[in-house]
Amino acid sequence: MIEPYVPQFSHKDWIDNQDRVQAGGENGLNSRFHLLEAEFLGLANNQINPMLEVLGAPTRHLTLIPALHSYSDAQVAQPAWVQAIDMVEKPNDMDAAHGFMNVTLQDGVLVRSLFVTGSNQSSTGTLTVALKGRRIDNSGSGTEVLIESTELDELALPVAEAKIMNESHRYFLTVDVVEAELDKAVQVFCVQLVYQ
Repeated sequence: MIEPYVPQFSHKDWIDNQDRVQAGGENGLNSRFHLLEAEFLGLANNQINPMLEVLGAPTRHLTLIPALHSYSDAQVAQPAWVQAIDMVEKPNDMDAAHGFMNVTLQDGVLVRSLFVTGSNQSSTGTLTVALKGRRIDNSGSGTEVLIESTELDELALPVAEAKIMNESHRYFLTVDVVEAELDKAVQVFCVQLVYQ
């Protein structure tokens, strides 16, 4: 996030026939011009250049139809999604569904948002879609959530910089619904990642 600009330099007026303008000293021209240099350098490094980097990078969209794999958690099979040709749906006789899929993005890009479309007719069901990363050798603190959405048709933004580092990490989506009403449909049509 780019910090708001707060000016650091404040010019103290010289007074005619009282101040002696000189090159050196605390109130001299050299000192004041160096303070102006520092002000412009801080403005460039902290505000202007970060904005130009964001504006200069093209925005891209990766739109995915969920093709989810089921999995076991601690040797217990989790309820899987019912896979259709262009969406997934929670099984009618279950209150939960879990799945994951591999995601490939270009190395070095920044993920800016996550957008999920679907239908959650269950008043109690919580649907969570997350882009996660994990080190390729499984070392470290485990799975890292880059960005997560719990609302359909609303943009989810990363809480921290979500940079893709393919040399050291692998990335995947998890799509989970829990505590849903058995006879109410929960469907996911599309997952869209926006990145630069």
